[in-house]
Amino acid sequence: MNTNKPAQAKNTFSKTIALILGLILPLSLFFSAVLMITAGIRMDFIDDLKTKDYFQSHTFSSDFYSTASDILQGISAREILDRADENTYIDLGELYNETSLSFKNTTGLAYSIKDLQDFSKQDIVSDDDWIVLNLTTPENDTKYMYYSDFVKAIEDGSLKLNPVSDMLKAEDISQSDWEQRILNSLKAQYAADGIRSQEPLKSITDQNGNVVYTDVSDNLDVPIWKIPCAPDGYDSLLDYMNSTSSRTRNFKGSLSDAFNELQDALSLIPHWQSRSDVLDQYSKDSSNIRYAYANNAPKTLYTNTDATYLSDLTKIPGYTDKNPYVQIQINDTDGTNTDNQACKTSLKSSQGIKNSEWISLLRSSTYDENCSFLIWIDDTSLPFSDSIQTARDNFNRYRTLFIPAAVSFAISFLLLIFVLVWLTVHAGRKDSDDELHLNAFDRLYTEAAAALVCIPALGVLTIGLNLGYSTYNDIGEAVIIGVTIFLITALFWIGYLSLIRRIKAHTLWKNSLLRRCLKLPGILLKKAEHLLLFFSRNTISRIRMMLALGLFLFLQFFFSAMSSETSSVLLILLLFILDLGAFLWFYRMALGREILLDGLKRITDGELSYKIPEEKLQGDQKEIAEYINRIGDGLDAAVEKSLKDERMKTELITNVSHDLKTPLTSIINYVDLLKRKNFTDPEVINYLEILDSKAHRLKSLTEDVVEASKASTGNLSLEMADLNLVEMLYQVMGEFEERLSEHHLMLMTHFPDTPAIIYADGRRMWRVLENLFGNILKYAMENTRVYAEVLVDDSTVNFTLKNISAQPLNIPAEELTERFIRGDVARNTEGSGLGLSIAKSLTQLQGGSFDLYLDGDLFKVCLKFPLKKPLA
Repeated sequence: MNTNKPAQAKNTFSKTIALILGLILPLSLFFSAVLMITAGIRMDFIDDLKTKDYFQSHTFSSDFYSTASDILQGISAREILDRADENTYIDLGELYNETSLSFKNTTGLAYSIKDLQDFSKQDIVSDDDWIVLNLTTPENDTKYMYYSDFVKAIEDGSLKLNPVSDMLKAEDISQSDWEQRILNSLKAQYAADGIRSQEPLKSITDQNGNVVYTDVSDNLDVPIWKIPCAPDGYDSLLDYMNSTSSRTRNFKGSLSDAFNELQDALSLIPHWQSRSDVLDQYSKDSSNIRYAYANNAPKTLYTNTDATYLSDLTKIPGYTDKNPYVQIQINDTDGTNTDNQACKTSLKSSQGIKNSEWISLLRSSTYDENCSFLIWIDDTSLPFSDSIQTARDNFNRYRTLFIPAAVSFAISFLLLIFVLVWLTVHAGRKDSDDELHLNAFDRLYTEAAAALVCIPALGVLTIGLNLGYSTYNDIGEAVIIGVTIFLITALFWIGYLSLIRRIKAHTLWKNSLLRRCLKLPGILLKKAEHLLLFFSRNTISRIRMMLALGLFLFLQFFFSAMSSETSSVLLILLLFILDLGAFLWFYRMALGREILLDGLKRITDGELSYKIPEEKLQGDQKEIAEYINRIGDGLDAAVEKSLKDERMKTELITNVSHDLKTPLTSIINYVDLLKRKNFTDPEVINYLEILDSKAHRLKSLTEDVVEASKASTGNLSLEMADLNLVEMLYQVMGEFEERLSEHHLMLMTHFPDTPAIIYADGRRMWRVLENLFGNILKYAMENTRVYAEVLVDDSTVNFTLKNISAQPLNIPAEELTERFIRGDVARNTEGSGLGLSIAKSLTQLQGGSFDLYLDGDLFKVCLKFPLKKPLA
């Protein structure tokens, strides 16, 4: 029995548990960390772990500040949109100078908010005709004109392009064609440095012949669209830029700068609108927040209560200072008077939001100089489902989960480190032995194994991230992340444990492709050496083969090169003939190879007289066939001689054994007659006993020789039937029980409870078992145990007999089954050396197998027979 099986099972179980933990712990570690980080973000401060009341936490102060910021920005945007009319402007100069908006026309380049609102609702599509041209005046100032307007002015004669005198005649081109060439260059934006750098332009005059421009270019950083709304007091943006000189106008930027600031002004409109829409989320019927904002100059009030304007916001009906609140007031017309700004709050402000930050929030969120703001919680029970209620629920939830998540993270981390160390130590090891065990994956090239781990891991990570980003369901996202981490962890353990096993087995570098590449020069040198050795034998034939191959490749390349230069049918035909000849040659070589392989197969299968047809072969193949045929002749003669010798030995043994039986029988009979004379002389009686014993032994030996001869040649008739091997073993052991006891041998059996049915000859099978147990009586060491075991699996019946030899077994196991070979070299026992040979021959005749194993003085014989299954 294998005593290591429990240890192996325990080791396998431990590794299985460790691997399961190694796959699960990263999931626990990740989600615990995510929960801790989320809880920390939702709570804002670790100190909030000590606070059970959400309204006394730093988290509430932060949430309340964010809510107040949204409301103030919404109020400011709504206040701007409410007063937007033709007299409310966005000055592009203020945007360009990055000063605060006054909503007045301060630099002369201002657009009314109403015009910008109307323009922001239109779809504007770019057009080539919107190209803006830069025209240089005689005073070296720059004026701007749309390309389409410039073309119209040229066509209606308002402007005229004047060439350098006599240049058109020199180029032999008409005035109209020359003008069109200039216009095409300007439209294609090929005149960034001015048209005069590439065309003979002298000047551009008006219809009265006055020079108005000296050059024209299309050098602009960005295209300027034809904007339907115009600045205050001008027809268009270009009209403002052309109205005065760049040195005298208040807006100091270029046309591109003005256009960029206009785009920024347009983007403010939807921004203000979205900010204003935020206030709808804080209506009194859907929000737990109450707010009131008073602009004291025009005496306007923005609130989600039913109150009207009040100078003192604390007198608004429904306000109470018992609930969390913030009250801010600013009355500072010049922005420097800090005495007329105040803030009162009931929030926990230590390490939280300070009063100065609240005042700064009101100042940065509004454009008003004299205003008040009051925000408070209407009901601390938070009856409405809004952002504050959600924040409170998250605070309570994550505050409760933070500590368990931290504990889970710490435990998972420590267990993962332990599993990593344990698997590192036990990787490749088994308790049953001290050897290192590698699997098929460990025998791959190191770089290939790394690629099989890393590439799928990157693929899984990429797919997981894409699916996670496209999933808007928290549960679905968690499942995708969990599956991704699980698969990546599984690939990590595969690669990591394989790496450890490779390091322990010292195969990390040995199985590396890089190592093979570094050894490639040496391998090539060896290949070259082998190639030289190859040509050193049968040199003429091999050189002839290489020359033929080289000639074929040269002609193939030559004809191919010629065919690529011309479409000659003759060259294509030559190529076809060359390839056809090569095909036929290789086909004939392959056919000859098949003939040789078929002949070798038939000769090895026993047809020693078969001759390979040499007339179908040529060259080296014909010579090879001649040698093979000679080998076949020699083998045929050797086999015939061997069979003749075997028959002669068998006949000799049979005849001699038969001739010995007659005198031997007479000797036994006469000895028996002498024993009946009742001699009284002890010496005579002793001689008679010796004669009788030796005569019977000689008779037994003669019978064994005959039976061994018949068994080895198969010259026996078998009466096959279904036998229960276990039942027959009990019968044989019953007969040998007393004799085993005399030799102080203890028989230990392990038989199955179910019948072990085999198909065999009962009489021959009895002889096999009798010889095996008799062999034990002759050669087993006294005072030892003899083990007999029968195992039955799905298809075979296995019988094993083991004992300890009294004499050293210093010969190979296979020699013990040869005739006249005995286990005691001194031949002191009564054995003939034929028992195991007969047993093996009889076993094989009945369709079984007979194997011997020697391990020191341990002698083991194994019989295997096919299991005879009962019919269903």
